[in-house]
Amino acid sequence: MKQYKTSSWLRFLLFSLAGIYVFFINCHVPEYQFRIGVWEWGKVAGQSNVLVSHATNLIKAALFTGNFPVMPFVVWLIGVYSVVDLFWLRPDKFWHTTRVAAVFAVFKIVGFVLLCFAVAEWYTGWNPFFMDWFFHPVASLGEKSICQFIMNNILVTICISIPAASLFLPLLVDYGLVDFVGVLVRPIMRPVFRLPGRAAVIMVSAFLGNFSVGHIAVNDQYKTGRMTEREAVVIGTSFSTVSVGFLLVLANNTGLNERGYWNLYFWTAFLITLLVSLIGVRIYPLRQIADTFYPGVSPNPELSIRKHLFQVAGEEALKTAEHQESLGRRIVYMMKETIGVLGTVASGTAFFATAGVLLYTYTPLIRWTGCIFYPFMRLSIPASEAVTACTGAAVSLIEVTLPALLVTVGEWSLRTRYMMAVIPVTSIIFLASFVPCLMATDIPVSFKDMILIWLERMLLSVVITGIFAVWLFP
Repeated sequence: MKQYKTSSWLRFLLFSLAGIYVFFINCHVPEYQFRIGVWEWGKVAGQSNVLVSHATNLIKAALFTGNFPVMPFVVWLIGVYSVVDLFWLRPDKFWHTTRVAAVFAVFKIVGFVLLCFAVAEWYTGWNPFFMDWFFHPVASLGEKSICQFIMNNILVTICISIPAASLFLPLLVDYGLVDFVGVLVRPIMRPVFRLPGRAAVIMVSAFLGNFSVGHIAVNDQYKTGRMTEREAVVIGTSFSTVSVGFLLVLANNTGLNERGYWNLYFWTAFLITLLVSLIGVRIYPLRQIADTFYPGVSPNPELSIRKHLFQVAGEEALKTAEHQESLGRRIVYMMKETIGVLGTVASGTAFFATAGVLLYTYTPLIRWTGCIFYPFMRLSIPASEAVTACTGAAVSLIEVTLPALLVTVGEWSLRTRYMMAVIPVTSIIFLASFVPCLMATDIPVSFKDMILIWLERMLLSVVITGIFAVWLFP
């Protein structure tokens, strides 16, 4: 093995261990409430949880649940950024790629308008008569209005959880840990998932960072000849799932976090995603895609490693740690990338969450669609909760955090809570931001195929997650 600097070893070992501690090791924090002069924070209940979740609770107490609720305004500012992005920063990406991308851009504009009304009502109490449907209490939402429900339970939580996770993310992703694991699993990726070992690195990066990270990474791999069309589509649709920030939102909204199930939830969601993908790559439409390379590039497939696997993994990790920028620079870069993602998520989620709640509350469409999953859901969920769980499965196509909201009000079994937290993650595809993000790349996948892949993955997710739910919560 090449002789690496002591600083490279320290970067790899210390930062990786710190990342593991922040995201995966529970620590107990007793109940607390701060007062700084006239600034009174919200009260935070004592709980045993991972550090990144405690950071989320701290920010929420300081900036939302206390007497200085600035977070709705922050959400609106993020929405402003999304509109600036649409028209001035990257207009070609949204308006001149595909019709679907343009339609989704219009949805984001509508979502921003809803954000404007929501923030105006929040701080001034003003709401126009034609927006009564948005501001009046709804019985199925625990007598909260659609506006209040979406702002409190989705938008504020997302706009705190994702940046909080991104702040610590470079510890896990940038200093060799992901590369080390990626090399170790390379021998099983090809026979098991029919993918190169690079796919494992991209998947873990997306799972810890964001699905957009996976889309950007695999797009680069495809255009430079390091992956085929089939490999790019498979990774883009079946491995680039939502980030740990979204998982925190789902775990919080379903009550799994406060019950101490974060690690159990995180790792089983990761495992179920792999199991669903294991089957998905072997059925239509993914198995039918040709193993052809991007037009005009020279193929540069990944070399197999047959000897000294652990040594090669260590060398890859240390090489990454040695050539990586400082931690401060990586955090700044990650936060800049996060703002771009949040811009898409905030306005897109404002529209799709509102649409989903309206469809769920006032029409039978979501429930009818959910009937597809009823026979499979009944394998693990009692009849009294199965219809709601099926509705959650159907509505996850619109926005990934909506299923969890169905179990925030009322008494629900741990099985149902677990299902509503896992299946939106393992089914991967949703309209709010995943679909437009993937369609903005050069990865050749049609909207029709994405919907079919979502349906297949959801059916598989309901069955496999149901087995886990029965086993974990007898």
